[in-house]
Amino acid sequence: MRKDGARIPVLLTVSPLRNREGQIVGASAIARDITAQRRSEEAVRRSEKLATAGRLAASIAHEINNPLEAVLNLIYLARNDPRQADQYLSMAEEEVGRVAHLAQQALGFVRDTASPGGIDAARVMDEVLQLYSHKLDSKQIRVTRRYRGSAQIVGFAGEVRQLLTNLLVNALDAMDRNGALHVRIRATRRWSDGLEGVYITLADNGSGIPQQSLRRIFEPFYRSASVRAAQIHGTGLGLPLAKSIAEAMGGMLTVESKLGAGSVFTLHLPCVREAHRPALARTSGRDVEIPQ
Repeated sequence: MRKDGARIPVLLTVSPLRNREGQIVGASAIARDITAQRRSEEAVRRSEKLATAGRLAASIAHEINNPLEAVLNLIYLARNDPRQADQYLSMAEEEVGRVAHLAQQALGFVRDTASPGGIDAARVMDEVLQLYSHKLDSKQIRVTRRYRGSAQIVGFAGEVRQLLTNLLVNALDAMDRNGALHVRIRATRRWSDGLEGVYITLADNGSGIPQQSLRRIFEPFYRSASVRAAQIHGTGLGLPLAKSIAEAMGGMLTVESKLGAGSVFTLHLPCVREAHRPALARTSGRDVEIPQ
């Protein structure tokens, strides 16, 4: 607390003071004001949110463009063939419904509640995959999904969508045409202290990540010429932000990769009933295989 009463975040370091015999006779404390660092971190988060919004806008534009073109074609046909006008207008109405559904999904990505609530992980994952279906189809990427158990987690829906979006974009950028993406969601009680949790795994058969880069891919702005990932094509903040969101929810984000074979990103998140526990036990994730 400053003299004027304002509270500030500090980094506190306490070191022991020893005499010649090695006995502790006191302590040295250093408090460093990290307000500027916190502001920089917040600026980084805002920057990545804007980048995510831009990527989503591009995907939504592609998805909306197709039904709008269909509506225009159907209106043209109705004008030129009055006998089939009712059928054409009915089809156009269905296409408008598709646009409305996409608009509602887009609003769900930008709106969020003031407090965390229960979230169906499988439903949110499906929404993200649908919004990026155009890019998946254009690269002819085959997506397989396997959902097991009740995967209800607690958090802010907007943050969960952003987290999954960053992981999906990372996998998309790592894969060439005709790639394969495996999405798995499952509830489990495998953690050592008996905590229930949810595993969300995205496994791609892309270029993979060199071992020397794995230790640093969650660092902001880290770039490697040999890593074809979202960090290179985007802001370099997607994976660091995804990791911070996972940890804020009481979970963790891990990665396994093999150069030339692909990468596996695994989210470990607490279930609804365990959401207020302080943290999750670590797991090796050795049951996940990189697709060949």
